[in-house]
Amino acid sequence: MEHAAHVWYHERVDGLEAKGWTRTSVFMRRLVIDAQAVVIYMAVCVLIFMIDLFTQGTAERLASPPYRYFYAKSPRSWLNLVAHVVAHKDWAHLKTNMINLLLVGPAAEREFGTQQVAIVGVVVAVASALAHMAFGHSHSGQLGGSGVVSALILLNSLGAASSGRVPLTFLLTAVFWLSDEIQSILTRDGVSHAAHLAGALVGTAAGYAIHAGRGRAKRDPNRRVSDPFGRTRSAKKLR
Repeated sequence: MEHAAHVWYHERVDGLEAKGWTRTSVFMRRLVIDAQAVVIYMAVCVLIFMIDLFTQGTAERLASPPYRYFYAKSPRSWLNLVAHVVAHKDWAHLKTNMINLLLVGPAAEREFGTQQVAIVGVVVAVASALAHMAFGHSHSGQLGGSGVVSALILLNSLGAASSGRVPLTFLLTAVFWLSDEIQSILTRDGVSHAAHLAGALVGTAAGYAIHAGRGRAKRDPNRRVSDPFGRTRSAKKLR
């Protein structure tokens, strides 16, 4: 089944071709949206950044608040538990996260699926916001997609994992990544490393949970099972 974004894109190309833009449509047909969740997330991040350039403060208003500024009766406080991952402090912050996202995101999405990666992103957003409340600076908010990228880095390295087995590349990734995070924490560089660690934990747990679900599906493809995120479906669809 083609991705919805891919179908939408080619419908727009058909429209250009109908208007006589033949060369443009031929070129555009060569472009393939190969990672729908990654592309949509990246587009939203860039859009929010552009809006923030013209309306100063947009990114800050989307930041996940520290615990002392979280108000249970405020819809904005709850919204920002997720929305903070699409806002970035400056161009360097956005560019670094988007480059890392493009390096690992498409491969993770091809291996684990668009829907699973999207759900992992939402879970990471909430988990990293809660981690910031528990361990982050008590007077500063958190924003940026670093937690999502961290989750995808670890999730991507688990592409060849299976129940009871640990890929060597996953261990190497975890060792080098954790050593850098620990060193950064000790230097107190002002970055919310709790968000990075939360993302890594969610990505690792999701990778093994998805593989476990696939293992059950292969053993009994006719029974209905719950996928790693609690939804019940035919085991054939989890393979």
